[in-house]
Amino acid sequence: MGKQHVAVIGAAGQVGVPLTRGLLSLGHDVTIITRKKQQDTTLADFEQLGAKISLCADMHDTELMADILQGVDTLVASVPASKSIIEQSEPIWLNAAMKAGVKRFVPTEFGCHTQAIEMGDGEVFDNKKRFHDLLMNSGIGWTLFYNGGIFDYFLPNLRYFRKITTFGDLDLPIYTHDIDDIGYLAALAVTDDRTLNMCVQVDYNALSQHEMLAQLKRNWPDYSFEYQHFSSEYISAMKESAGDEVTAKKGSETDKERWGINYAIYVIGKLAVFNEQTLRTSELYPDYVCKRPEEVLSDAQFVFEG
Repeated sequence: MGKQHVAVIGAAGQVGVPLTRGLLSLGHDVTIITRKKQQDTTLADFEQLGAKISLCADMHDTELMADILQGVDTLVASVPASKSIIEQSEPIWLNAAMKAGVKRFVPTEFGCHTQAIEMGDGEVFDNKKRFHDLLMNSGIGWTLFYNGGIFDYFLPNLRYFRKITTFGDLDLPIYTHDIDDIGYLAALAVTDDRTLNMCVQVDYNALSQHEMLAQLKRNWPDYSFEYQHFSSEYISAMKESAGDEVTAKKGSETDKERWGINYAIYVIGKLAVFNEQTLRTSELYPDYVCKRPEEVLSDAQFVFEG
């Protein structure tokens, strides 16, 4: 694994920030592609650390994108997996990468193991799988990075719900990690020769929802938490009947997409998958020490924030 030139779309996003920080700390050349400079200082901070900021007013202009990607080894799309991104933007970025001679394309994944999910198991995964067919038939190299869950969304807490909300099968293992660990591991994985044309699964932490709830009660025995549970039957029904409204407090998925994601995670257990096509980060990077969910569930600021 030598020094590489990595271009990142979405460097100011949730995964993009720690990913870009990780790439820079590992000594890689980084080009951040953005429509306009953000109002916050994130991109300016990255520029101070040596990143190149490339403004691209029209990111659907294949030729313009290809010019920016000249000399780039790997292009990472660290952006939300909306239908428009997957169906409209990523094919253009893939064509631009191919024109520029980019060696590896890393599409928006950073969640459930799409490759192990069947068509029809969730709208967002169907969209991703169709793009994966295009990617894998293009001749360009690829890496699919699957981090599973992020602590903020998957550990029972009071951040985004008024009640602690559980779903489906409470005994399924939930692979979940801190966002800073996810970003750094992604930076390692997308520049690793061993991961070319492979899936990578983050696998250091696994707790069932039952175990998370028990841990929470042990840590805060005197606090009266409120709970809400959505059954597997309810999730399965909503996957089929929900519409295109966006009613969740957090995130931009439509209701149909969101219940499809819940179905994949909590009903059929595809948040993390280990098959012949998938490399484990615990085996790729055995000395890496991740933040543990037990540690976070004992942190009052995390549990009660918001």
